Amino acid sequence: MAAFERAAELKYDFIELDIQLSKDGELVVIHDATVNRTTNGTGSIKDMTLADIQALDAGSWFSSSFKGEKIPLLQEVLDRFGGEIGLLIEIKYPDLYPEISETLSTVLTAYVEKGLPRKLLKVQSFNIHEVEKFHQLSPNISTGLLLNHPLDLFQLTSYRHFASFLSINYYSLTNNFIKQAEFYGYDIYSWTIKDQFQFYSMQKIGVHGIISDEPMKHENSHLYAFIRPFIKGQELLRTFFV
Repeated sequence: MAAFERAAELKYDFIELDIQLSKDGELVVIHDATVNRTTNGTGSIKDMTLADIQALDAGSWFSSSFKGEKIPLLQEVLDRFGGEIGLLIEIKYPDLYPEISETLSTVLTAYVEKGLPRKLLKVQSFNIHEVEKFHQLSPNISTGLLLNHPLDLFQLTSYRHFASFLSINYYSLTNNFIKQAEFYGYDIYSWTIKDQFQFYSMQKIGVHGIISDEPMKHENSHLYAFIRPFIKGQELLRTFFV
């Protein structure tokens, strides 16, 4: 939550975060499938109750300044930031959590019905079937695929009925593919950019969004900024959408 507070303070437009299900069916915001790397505990998220998870210190691994930081519920993030800053939500390890899309759909639908703008919600996953499943449950919330490589024309045609954006490893992106994807109605986001020259390179080939571990300088007023608390460890992930 400290990272999200900082994102709001810096006037970013979206937070990127990962969700998983606790043993008692609660959506918690954490990247790893276990608490081993980023807390003072051990164990798999799926085998721990919410009480077990939130009893852990999830800040000290990063810095003593964040001692006592907790793994938050998705609802806590929505309560604090919903409507103020957008949420790009990644569904993690759906094979471990067969009911995660249903749970996420129920939670987000409730917040939308209470007035949270749908345009401030995006859901993505590496699992194609899970993205399609979530889209069927919540067709009015934008969904996208995380990919290591671009899709072929058959895939672009097949997936467009449930995916509106594609987040792709920047090594694989070309201007030609982006134009093809645009023809089928997709926005293209590139990950993970680490240097300023790569940021400009992605802009040059025409991506609609850039996912980065670093704060990238830009002068285009149409860029939207996104931030993620951590991937590798001590770095923040910041995303910029054109």
